[in-house]
Amino acid sequence: MRRALALLWLLVVAVALAYLGLRLSSGLVLRTDLLALLPHEADDAARRQADEAVTRALSARLVFLVGDADRERARAAAVRLGRRLAASGLAEVSSDAFGSERLRRMGALYAPYRQGLLSAQDRALLRGGHAEEVARRALSQVFGFVGTTSAALVRADPFLLTSDFFTGLPLPLSRLALDDGLLTVRDQGLTWVMVSARLLGQPYALDVQRRLDAALDLDGLTRDTPGLRVLKLGAVFFAQAGADQAMRETSRIGLVSVAGTVLVILLAFRALAPLGLGLLVIGTGVGTALAACLWLFGSLHVGALLFGVSLIGVAVDYALQYCTEIFAAPAPPAERLRRVFAGIGLGAATTIIGYLTLFLAPFPGLHQIAAFSAIGLAAAWLTVVLWLPALDRSRPPRHGRALLAAAAALLAFWRGTPRLSRPLLALLLLAGALGVPRLHADDDVHHLQSLSAPLVAQQRAIQRLTGSGDGSRFFLVSAADDETALQREESLAERLRPLVAAQALAGFQAPAQYVPSAARQRDNRRLVERALRPLLPAQLATLGLTAPPPPASSGDLPVLTLAQALRPGGPLPFLSLLVLRPGLHVVRLDGVARPALVAAAAQGLEGVRYVDPAGQFSALLGKYRQRALGLLALSALLMAPLLMLRYGPGPGLRLLLAPALAVALTPALRALGGSAFTFFDAMGLVLVLSIGVDYAVFLAESDGERARVTMLAVLLAACTALLSFGLLALSGVEAVHAFGTTMLLGILLAVLLAPLGERVGR
Repeated sequence: MRRALALLWLLVVAVALAYLGLRLSSGLVLRTDLLALLPHEADDAARRQADEAVTRALSARLVFLVGDADRERARAAAVRLGRRLAASGLAEVSSDAFGSERLRRMGALYAPYRQGLLSAQDRALLRGGHAEEVARRALSQVFGFVGTTSAALVRADPFLLTSDFFTGLPLPLSRLALDDGLLTVRDQGLTWVMVSARLLGQPYALDVQRRLDAALDLDGLTRDTPGLRVLKLGAVFFAQAGADQAMRETSRIGLVSVAGTVLVILLAFRALAPLGLGLLVIGTGVGTALAACLWLFGSLHVGALLFGVSLIGVAVDYALQYCTEIFAAPAPPAERLRRVFAGIGLGAATTIIGYLTLFLAPFPGLHQIAAFSAIGLAAAWLTVVLWLPALDRSRPPRHGRALLAAAAALLAFWRGTPRLSRPLLALLLLAGALGVPRLHADDDVHHLQSLSAPLVAQQRAIQRLTGSGDGSRFFLVSAADDETALQREESLAERLRPLVAAQALAGFQAPAQYVPSAARQRDNRRLVERALRPLLPAQLATLGLTAPPPPASSGDLPVLTLAQALRPGGPLPFLSLLVLRPGLHVVRLDGVARPALVAAAAQGLEGVRYVDPAGQFSALLGKYRQRALGLLALSALLMAPLLMLRYGPGPGLRLLLAPALAVALTPALRALGGSAFTFFDAMGLVLVLSIGVDYAVFLAESDGERARVTMLAVLLAACTALLSFGLLALSGVEAVHAFGTTMLLGILLAVLLAPLGERVGR
């Protein structure tokens, strides 16, 4: 029977490895968006659609500033860069420039409706009874030292209302000016030329990142033109930097973990056979898990791969429990397996329960981690049970007295030296009690990943040079139709303008600023008719113009609609980013300096909500941090029946004491060192509980002379686990670092306290 099961498992592993080889040969698809570890929740479908649309637009945008002391060199390099982008097929080069052609198309769009278009300033003056000031300003523009108008424009619009409307539009990139067809800014002796584009591929796909990097060849561009500087901004560049960091860490941690595990096994056993068996278990577990995850999810997140590498330190536990039995009384392989079978079986079950609770967290990345780890551990256990006795050719060792003596000393410390063990336990409890008041949560989503410092510096430089903001915060305006939404935006704009003047907000862009509501356009016509019509004869006389024909009744004139402004090929392409669908609009915010004050602007306005994705994600992280603690309690509740069934109600619960102490002390001791408690710390505690129960179960299943052998296996397992999970503490990604640090301290406590449950099984 065992032989048939071993052959069946061999077939399963062969199929899994063949599938893995096939996927690797066609190119492994890795996701690099670390925000995939976040919960994807929203208050409703409209909020989710707006959030996704804004995020998609921001993540697809590419911005480059090419700077040089020589204007011509900067322009030539910018043109070359634009051509490379276009030729790559990965991006669509766009222009935010308002050149002559675009201005002509804007004029064609707005001209038929100009009587209903007023800038916010002109509207305020006319409503306040200051029509004469509007007339005087128009005359100053016509007769000023530098004329800014044409005769045709003045003849059609004596008060220059349309010109003022254009000037008042919140056009993007306020510091840039059109210089011979290219958007340019002069700063500190350098001419900066902007090249902007829209990425056509997925910014978090490794293939897109690498192809774009090769197509741009920014190093070659600066090398060919000494003194040239290129600044870049885009989600794809941050994603590439994060992916490179994750892949470097995965390779480094995996290499050190494997090398450390090999060294531990060689030092402990001084033979190649246990090493070969251990590597077989690790390879089968990791390979099967990787193949299963690729089959289940289609692609793998680099975070799951990074966490999955740490599986090495747990998968080898079962092999170590089996192999260490050679230090006990001589016995054939089948007998050695029988000795540890109950312990590794129960240990595997409790650990897998701990991993599977991660499925209850709404984080796709953690789902992959849970699947990777649970499948890998199950595969490792099956390999130990079905293959190792048949492959084992180990001989009784001639060494091991020192190792067994060290293991026995730890057991004796807890068994027979209460004068030492009790003060140590009291000291740990006291340190934990001192740390509890210092426990504080940190749910800031920005701490999930450490952004590339050079890219952050370039982002800030681009925002300063162009006068733009990050645009991640916005107001969501929802209504039954576009007209109602535009009216609500106009009410919101009245509240936002004073905030811009008070520097609480750098600026904002709303669809209603480009296309006023029909009600506002009709009201503007009535306002112009009432306030400026009496001043028209004098204005025309001063300008030397004859009176135009009387206008048609304002009620008969058509109004500009959003549908007209949104037509393909129109002069306002960015407007489509603000109008998600009829009745659902976005008011984009730049430079939010006082978020609470800006958010308060929406109070009392029906259908208007302030949206701060990062802030809301942080709030969700706080909620799920609390849920993670619930998962921790659930893990213990799911483990308890298995332990009680094996050892009885009282002993089974006592066995949970050591792991529970490790779980309780870990965050308290970290707080004593000033560390915050995050969602990923809570997730780490779930696994600390699982691994701690493993160690306690192994010891509970041993007796007599075997106790020190089992303790030695537990110490070796802890060493390999520390080499895996502990190394994650060195990660530059904050979420991974927090997880690794918690695991490092938790495993140390779990192995130190494991002998507390050593006598439960007898």
